[in-house]
Amino acid sequence: MLVRDMIKAIANKEMKVQDLEGRYGFSDRTISTRIKNLGFKWNATEGRYDFVGTDESVYDLAIDEVFKKTIRSKKTPSTNSKTIAKKEVKKASKEVASAVQTTPEITINKASKKDIKNDMDNIDMLLSGKKAKKEYRGYYFDADVLAVIDSVDSGIKSELINECLRKVFKEKGLL
Repeated sequence: MLVRDMIKAIANKEMKVQDLEGRYGFSDRTISTRIKNLGFKWNATEGRYDFVGTDESVYDLAIDEVFKKTIRSKKTPSTNSKTIAKKEVKKASKEVASAVQTTPEITINKASKKDIKNDMDNIDMLLSGKKAKKEYRGYYFDADVLAVIDSVDSGIKSELINECLRKVFKEKGLL
């Protein structure tokens, strides 16, 4: 079955996200997120997914490929996932950097040697699964920035945002 058939079946009430959940072993939230990442947005009033993306070739993807389970090892991520994550971080940091407006200069004390050592290989640390102390904050994002963030696996979204902001702040001389 192709994505176009799945979207049509959901719109015609012949299929539900819960049916896909049972078939592929993902939660309904994961199924919905993967459909959203293909470029579709749920239209609750009409009970269907509307295409809002730019690449219509997603209609021709097999849903078995879209909902394929990937097996990951916590200790050693695969080279492929490292490459993909690095590309996503690089792409997102470029987009964030271009979106940031210039700010007045702020004087901040230089980082200690310990901080510099911790920043040394953040992407590799991120991919290896090491966790740093985190503090939750809520912020509003523009749609274009949010689209980039949502395209990344949920396990590294916060790390991606931190790395992008860290890079921009370093370029501006704030860190």
